[in-house]
Amino acid sequence: MILRRLAVSIAMLAAVSALIFVVLRLLPGDPVITRLGATPGISPAAIAELRKDAGLDDPIWVQYARWVGGMLHGDFGRSYFNQYSVTQLIGQRLPTTIELTFLSMLLAVVLAVPGALLAVRRPGGVVDRLLTTISSAGMALPSFIVGVLLIVIFAVKWGVLPSTGFVPLGQSLGGNLKTMILPSLTLAIAAAPLLLRFLRASLLEVLAAPFIRTARGKGASGPRVLLAHALRNSLTPAVTMLGLIIGYTLGGTVIIENVFGLPGLGALAVDSVSKRDYAVLQSCVLLISAMFILTTLLVDIVTGVLDPRLRTGRRHG
Repeated sequence: MILRRLAVSIAMLAAVSALIFVVLRLLPGDPVITRLGATPGISPAAIAELRKDAGLDDPIWVQYARWVGGMLHGDFGRSYFNQYSVTQLIGQRLPTTIELTFLSMLLAVVLAVPGALLAVRRPGGVVDRLLTTISSAGMALPSFIVGVLLIVIFAVKWGVLPSTGFVPLGQSLGGNLKTMILPSLTLAIAAAPLLLRFLRASLLEVLAAPFIRTARGKGASGPRVLLAHALRNSLTPAVTMLGLIIGYTLGGTVIIENVFGLPGLGALAVDSVSKRDYAVLQSCVLLISAMFILTTLLVDIVTGVLDPRLRTGRRHG
């Protein structure tokens, strides 16, 4: 099962890399022209020479093969604008995006799991309806609007948290967490409702199973039935959904990093879009896609470990 999923993941990554590479070059704009801007007196011959130096005059399949060959050796190329190594630029930004995603998912789990447990204690009750309404509102609100609202409340009105800026983790743990609370909470508010509603539905399905009635018949208390039996048997589908939510959260970092001024991959990608910096942009998008594909691979492995029936199902399927 693991080898099959690994092969599928590699094939998906190869397809994504080709798609990203081709689509970027079909978009209007030219990185050389964008770099030159309104510089007067530049002849067409000079522009052609600059395109040749950047490797943009080669056939697209040659450019793609050169890019893939460089990546296999850890070289993502160089920026068309500042000639910095793309590998170096990504290495500087990647830790921020990973930290933001991790903190966001941690907060989402902390919010969603207790909420789902409270909701299923009395399905259709006041608490259940209230949490369902709150989760629906959280799913409906775009993440950047939630971020702006949090900035207005916590930064502008109360002044307890910074609205923008970033303190590296190695420089100050407290300062780092202070700058990461609002962006992490913004993404968590977007992710938690999805996990809460899915976990709630899974818990209700498990609570209706015969083994739950057996546990109650043997005198197990309500909290023990809920935590030791229902929650444990709801983990497999919840972990699968969590993997999809992590991918959704990775995509959300592109906007949230710009809203809060965080120096992550998302901010680097947005800056590269305006410059048509293909080398940087395609590497950022590919890396985010690879992180999502890797997450789904790990989720499949974990669910296969948690539920051996999934492995046998795949083997006979």
